[in-house]
Amino acid sequence: MPPDFEDVMDKCRQIPRRLCRYPQKLLARIESTFKDHESSVVKYSLPLLRFQIEMYKGEFFLKRLLRLKSRNDERLMAHQKDQIKLFVQKFECIALILSDERIKDREDVLGAIGEFFHRLPYLPFFLNEQDEMTNPSFPELLDKETHLIKAKLMDLIPKFPKFNFPKTSRLKSLDFLGRKLRELLKYNSASTALAKLHTEEIQIHLQNVSQLDIEEHPKIEDLVDRFTELAYEAEYIIDSIEDDAQWQHFVWLDNVLDELRLLSEKAGGIHLTTPDMEVQDSKSVTQVSVDKLSTKNTSAIDEIVVDLSNREDEILNQLTRGPSKLDIVFVAGMPGLGKTTLARKVYSSRKVMRHFHLRAWCSVSQEYEKRRLLLEILTGIHGLTEEIRQMRDEDLQDKLRKLLLRNKYLVVMDDVWGIGAWNDLKNSFPDNANGSRILFTSRLHKVASEIKPDSPPLSLSLFSQEESWQLLEKKVFKEECCPNELVGVGKDIAYHCQGLPLAVVAAAGILKTTEKSQNSWKTIADNLSSQIIDNPEARCKEVLNLSYKHLPEYLKSCFLYLGVLNEDRDVLVSKLIRFWIAEGFIPETNKGSEEVAEAFLMDLIDRSLVIISKRRSNGKVRACRLHDLVLDFCKSQTEDENFFQLITRSDNPYASFPNTDYGFEFDFYHHSSPVSFASYRLAISLKRSHFIESKPSGLASRSLVFFASTDSEPKRPYDISFIWHNFKLLRVLDFECFNLGISFPVEIEILVQLRYLAVGGYLESIPQSIANLRKLKTLIVKGLSRKITLPNTIWRITSLRHLHVSVHVDFDSDAEELGDCSILENLISFSRPSLSCGEDAERIIKRIPNLCKLSCIFYESPDSSMNCNHFPRLNCLTHLESLKIFYYGSPLNNGEFILPLNLKKLTLSNFRLPWSHISTIGRLPNLEVLKLLSGAFVGKIWKVEEEFQNLKFLSLDNLNIAQWNASCDDFPKLERLVLQNCKDLEEIPAEFADIYTLEMIEVHWCSESAEKSAIKIREETADIKVLIRSSNLNS
Repeated sequence: MPPDFEDVMDKCRQIPRRLCRYPQKLLARIESTFKDHESSVVKYSLPLLRFQIEMYKGEFFLKRLLRLKSRNDERLMAHQKDQIKLFVQKFECIALILSDERIKDREDVLGAIGEFFHRLPYLPFFLNEQDEMTNPSFPELLDKETHLIKAKLMDLIPKFPKFNFPKTSRLKSLDFLGRKLRELLKYNSASTALAKLHTEEIQIHLQNVSQLDIEEHPKIEDLVDRFTELAYEAEYIIDSIEDDAQWQHFVWLDNVLDELRLLSEKAGGIHLTTPDMEVQDSKSVTQVSVDKLSTKNTSAIDEIVVDLSNREDEILNQLTRGPSKLDIVFVAGMPGLGKTTLARKVYSSRKVMRHFHLRAWCSVSQEYEKRRLLLEILTGIHGLTEEIRQMRDEDLQDKLRKLLLRNKYLVVMDDVWGIGAWNDLKNSFPDNANGSRILFTSRLHKVASEIKPDSPPLSLSLFSQEESWQLLEKKVFKEECCPNELVGVGKDIAYHCQGLPLAVVAAAGILKTTEKSQNSWKTIADNLSSQIIDNPEARCKEVLNLSYKHLPEYLKSCFLYLGVLNEDRDVLVSKLIRFWIAEGFIPETNKGSEEVAEAFLMDLIDRSLVIISKRRSNGKVRACRLHDLVLDFCKSQTEDENFFQLITRSDNPYASFPNTDYGFEFDFYHHSSPVSFASYRLAISLKRSHFIESKPSGLASRSLVFFASTDSEPKRPYDISFIWHNFKLLRVLDFECFNLGISFPVEIEILVQLRYLAVGGYLESIPQSIANLRKLKTLIVKGLSRKITLPNTIWRITSLRHLHVSVHVDFDSDAEELGDCSILENLISFSRPSLSCGEDAERIIKRIPNLCKLSCIFYESPDSSMNCNHFPRLNCLTHLESLKIFYYGSPLNNGEFILPLNLKKLTLSNFRLPWSHISTIGRLPNLEVLKLLSGAFVGKIWKVEEEFQNLKFLSLDNLNIAQWNASCDDFPKLERLVLQNCKDLEEIPAEFADIYTLEMIEVHWCSESAEKSAIKIREETADIKVLIRSSNLNS
């Protein structure tokens, strides 16, 4: 018997039980009524019709199954199973129609349904055994009968709503929409089971069309557009059926399927009347060859700048020489000339790092927020603490001024559009008469004259043809030379970039991924020369457009997503990747989704479309951003392709809202028509109160990403209950910047399509109903004050990949235990569980066996008197690569660390163990990053006895160490050393000067002797950078 045939049998067994509640006398009376009355209203009254549906279902099922079971023919049973499903599906649709109150007075509709049941016994669905496997008459006649009923309902069927579906990556859209439908079938809910056959056939059509090549078959391009639109319609209908099935949904789905069949015929004879064709697994459908994607180390990708030493030296001289008073240095030039790149190079140079005690960078942009700029500068000067985050703007300014007093500092204000940002911040910059500097970059020369009228800015000019060619060659071939046969056409391409470095870099991104042949390069050169454009900025946009067209289909959506994640802010890679996965952009492969997504990002970086803005301690990309011109192009493309709709303060109706936030609910929205959006994805950048007051809706919206127009934490809670009813089909909901109060909304269970959920507030617990979100992949809860309790039902969300709760999370011990079978096999990152040391922690950890990243709190076991207060055994987490632990309690009874050998990054805080216990950590064979923070180990002397053979990054922060006895052999591969708040440390081991891999030593707020030892190491070798931040240097 086929494995899923038992489901059909279960349904059949239920039917006799439902029928048995009707006595035999009632059956006879119903039959008599049908014979004796001619009136169609009586004959086809709703109760009788509903009963007939149940009766025929039962009779049909029982007779069919008895025949199948008696013959014991599995092949025949599989065929008949589909016939039975089709039969039941039609009946369920009719039952839904009859439940509509509008039907009871429609004599024509009731008559058509009644005639259907009157003719039903004569339909040849009891086929002769000889032709039972091949005779298609039953489904055809059944379709004919139901179409007659549908014709009577046309005036009652609402038109399919008009939505703005995306037009991006049409064939790729068909592929990932097909994958979404497969995922839907996997969950097999009772409501979507009615649409299973439709869904399976739709999959087949999408699968076939997604493999066509528009370039080879240009005539089908318009058909592919319609295919894509129908695929989105099918997705909307099927998800709506899962949410709340209505009979018109099935009519719409029939219409979609009918049109898909016709389009398939037009596209090349792909005509499927029954879903007999097997739907391929998504791993075999995807055309993405992940093995060919960029796997290079991110540290190998850096900005390559043509020799601008004359400009660089000029800026360095203005920064490090000249008057002792606070002075301004201004760099101006049109977009794409490399102002930010040059400023970054100067900012990170050894000369600047030696000269200034404190450095900070902020990106201003056309629309800036004073608070955000203050926080960015304070992050560079001091680091961003929770205390600083909670400060008012006035206190932030005062804090910044106090930190800068008596220090020689450099602050870069990048991409300034007006004098307003300088006026807002200049009082925070004290003139210490010690050579402090403010470095501005701007595309507008008039801003320079307003801020510093007494001297002209340093103006960057367009590249010469030779400089353009040098940059292009270096970007494409790095240290190698361009082959002679490509030099001519390569210089031609560089010439058409009209001297704009960004255009050259974008063109190089195309060439790097194009076959290195004259014909291929000539095609690109011809594309660039096809239009005569004298404006370099307009030419750059043309190059970007060509670069976008050369992107593989699977990268286009990923690239456009960067354009909506807030202008001039760094985009966190971890968050970006989770968005991509939730949206369905990442195909299913044998590799992990996160690994594939990271490869996608590296490909975009390698094509020079995305810029690395921050790196992690292990060298990987922490944050990225887009150049201004690339961002402008991305936003324009996003709008053209209906990829995302960006809602800002300037859009209606929000432009008429008051500009102030009253701090309380205020009914200022009096428009007669509600705010409704038809877009597939929404990015909202508004004041929280404006958004809440308008109570918008989006029937087809799948993504709702909110950016508050101010960075201040919301003190008061907001009521977002309208979201659950106005945006029922959301897959992505990012409301992390909202304060939901102390109660997590139970109604969240309505949003059954969610893959990504981020919320915030003074929350105390998460409700049991969270388990209804069984498709959820990412759950982020930003607690604002206290511990949050997770329900034990969280273990039922087996699709979860990322679970992050702050400040920390506990588990509901009073909830019903789910047993050892409750395992989150797909969870790969988790923060911040609070676990009792010993067996309690181990019991939880065993339920997350495939974890790759864990940040947690271990606290002293209540049973410490019984010798249970020991470090939990974590060696079962064989996939764990990153581990961060804060310990709370008295020192552990057993200080031995039991860690997985695969660990690459380890952060420990507050264990207060003697240095002798660190030997276990030193023996970890794959450890590359080690951070020891806030009393992780105690003792004045650390004598290193175990070689940290692969350690590349070491950070010691707030430790009481005084003497550090170590040699270069103890850290043979160390690349970066960071010492912070180690007030008692006398010196850095002198032999560290002999570590040939060491590139950087940072000393922040340590003793003066430790700073001098770092300077001495720098003087002994020219290869090691030293960065010092200290209040000890006041001159």
